[in-house]
Amino acid sequence: MKKRITSPPIQENDPVLTPYYKDAFGKTGKDLKSSLHNIIDDHNMLTYSEVWQALKFTDQDPHNQDHVILFYSGKSVEKRANGVEDTNWNREHIWAKSHGNFGTSNGPGTDLHHLRPTDVSINKSRGNLDFDMGGSPNPEAPDNYFDYDSWEPRDSVKGDVARMLFYMAVRYEGDNGEVDLELNNKVRNGSAPFMGRLSVLLAWNKADPVDEFERERNERIHSRYQHNRNPFIDHPEWAEAIWEYKKKISPFDNPTSIHYPS
Repeated sequence: MKKRITSPPIQENDPVLTPYYKDAFGKTGKDLKSSLHNIIDDHNMLTYSEVWQALKFTDQDPHNQDHVILFYSGKSVEKRANGVEDTNWNREHIWAKSHGNFGTSNGPGTDLHHLRPTDVSINKSRGNLDFDMGGSPNPEAPDNYFDYDSWEPRDSVKGDVARMLFYMAVRYEGDNGEVDLELNNKVRNGSAPFMGRLSVLLAWNKADPVDEFERERNERIHSRYQHNRNPFIDHPEWAEAIWEYKKKISPFDNPTSIHYPS
């Protein structure tokens, strides 16, 4: 697997993004979370059918415009191979849609910031598992690990997973009849509107920095489809500013390195 190219961080004097985030700078904790919610709220919503075509652009292989990159396996496959058979790719909800029971409804069920093209069979294996460390290698994508209560993605997308879940917990706060999604430090969250494990996600955000593909994807969603951004791609440091202020997490719950198979 090629090492991904990491882009430089966004600066506060960026001529485009500084105005976009002007109400968030200098804040922490609940104040920062609230400000970011107000910035990214009320985005243009797609239907679940429209997501198919959108993913063919947002996740296009930079080296082959007829292909998309599958999220968990990293394979480059033909865009037209989408469908419901195990040999196809489909629409994976990184925030499992059963965690809050929002299904495929417009809004959380169709939000491109956490929908990714994935092998149908691997999508089934991940199911609605929370994210955590460890488990057995997935037979089709052995760089991913899973057990009865959690899924660990390959190293090069660990940070991507974290930043997508941070986005969902800020975007969906229960207003306007929408579901209120929150992160916690648990797994086996079932149908509750929670996803975990927060301490692991914070560690992944540091260990796997934002790369060029992730940043370009954010731009495409913003400019062409939803007209909102994932703040944690533009400013990954805001994750700690929001969540780590709440409490100190024990070393057991806050791993400092990502999983490398022996």
